[in-house]
Parts: sequence; C-alpha cells; structure tokens
Amino acid sequence: MGLLAWLGLKQGGSFPNLDALLKELRTALPDDEAVVLRYIATVIVLLGKVACVDGRFSDKEDELLRDLLTHVDGIAPSGVDAVFNALQGKLPSLQDGEVDRCYRELKALCNASERVEVVRLLIRLAAADGAPTPAERAEITGIAEELGVPLAEIEPDLAGRAGGQAGSSGEPEEPGGGTRG
Repeated sequence: MGLLAWLGLKQGGSFPNLDALLKELRTALPDDEAVVLRYIATVIVLLGKVACVDGRFSDKEDELLRDLLTHVDGIAPSGVDAVFNALQGKLPSLQDGEVDRCYRELKALCNASERVEVVRLLIRLAAADGAPTPAERAEITGIAEELGVPLAEIEPDLAGRAGGQAGSSGEPEEPGGGTRG
C-alpha cells in the first residue's frame, strides 16, 4: 500500500462515480491541474445533488448547470455535454463515501468564504425553476452544515431566493481566489 492510499488520498477504484466524472473533466480540461479538476468535480456533484433532490433535473436547472459549465475556462461545448452526461448518469449511483469525499475536498481546498459562495451557488441552482422546494432547502442546509457554513450566513440568501434574485452572482471562486468565469 502506497503512502497516499494509506492516508486516504488515493484509493484506486473506491470512488468509481467520482473517478468517472474526473475522467471526463480531465478529457475536457487537459491543461488544468488536478486540484482544479477536483474542485470543479466536487462543486458539480453538489450542484447535481441539489438539482436531483426532488427526483429530476428541471429544464431551468439543466440550463443553469450547462451555463455554469460553459463559464469554465477552456471547456469546449463537447466537454460541457460529456461532463453533464457523466454527472446525470452517475448521480443516482453516488455512494455515501463519494459524497463525503466531496465535502472533505471542499473543506480542504476552500476557505470559509469560498465555501459560503459554493453554498450560494447551490441556492441559485435551486431557485432556477422557482422558489426552492422544502427538499432542496433541506439538501442545501445539510450540505452547508457538512461544509461548516453557518446557516445564519446563507439563510438570507435562501429566504431571498424564494422571492427572486437575492444574494451573490453565484460564481464561486477557485481555491486561492480567482474565478473560473
């Protein structure tokens, strides 16, 4: 067993759905560093979890998610389609360990304010097709708690989205400060 596997940082085959998504991202963004790809993958998974919590991707959620992917520097339309299709195909089969891995990754890669921006992006997606449903609110609240985001920081955004476009622009910063869009 290698040192990375022992530390839990490299577990070949134990995250098959995340690995498949990362493979699509590597193909779509061959020049990006692994840390950037992991960040994008974790945010995409969490967006997908919020979009699917009510059992479906609405057309508006689909449109917003595709729009967000098109703002990733260097990704071609075919890459957007490939990543989106991989996400939709893998979300139903994500294992609890894979979702936990996403939480750990974001906590390791992002500071507190960046994690708040990720949660605000989730709120923006939930509000894409109208006011967030109780299931979407519960999912976002659970994700925020897992990421260590104080609910008091996001509640105004979550409540404001019920009536329109409150809050931030929804473009989360990459780890280290810059935006991808």
